[in-house]
Amino acid sequence: MKDYLITVISFIIALSGWAKVFYDHVTSRPKIRGQVFQMMRGQMDDPNNPGKRFEAFIAYLYLVNKRRNTIHVLDYELDVKVKGKWVKLGRVYGIHNVKNSFGALAGGSIEIKNFEENLIYRKGKPAEYGQPIHGWIVFVGPEELHDADVLVYRLTCIDAFRKRHRIDTKKEELGHLFLLQDMADISMPPPKGL
Repeated sequence: MKDYLITVISFIIALSGWAKVFYDHVTSRPKIRGQVFQMMRGQMDDPNNPGKRFEAFIAYLYLVNKRRNTIHVLDYELDVKVKGKWVKLGRVYGIHNVKNSFGALAGGSIEIKNFEENLIYRKGKPAEYGQPIHGWIVFVGPEELHDADVLVYRLTCIDAFRKRHRIDTKKEELGHLFLLQDMADISMPPPKGL
């Protein structure tokens, strides 16, 4: 019985060592979480085809690294789910040269202060453990998406090792506009009737 007990205890100790190795391996792998915090949509002219327009998706992202190692995000992709189908949007590069004021459907204009400095990819910092990074990024899709009811936004962050971190945000999970005003330093026209 004593030999059996020693064997069981030795086996448990050996397994706990392998469990620790497995745990360290899993927790050392980077993992980005967060959400598409808010989405503003509008139309913009296609610079390559006069008279053609795109539906612009101006996203405010809020991301955090859940693991203790640093992640350098190289690029972003966005897909939207419309009528049960996924539509891949194109990333807009060089958007920092665009004006920072956009017309609102309800009238007036939405002004994004420090738009260039608040583009998420121009912040120049990696995703650190527990320290969020957030900012704007712009995507475009076909003009037919103008009045589409987007059910889910699927953001993919591609890190320096080409690992893809996918984050789905349902439209009802988008953040509150008043909180966005505080986080992103934007001013919006007052609601009608005020």
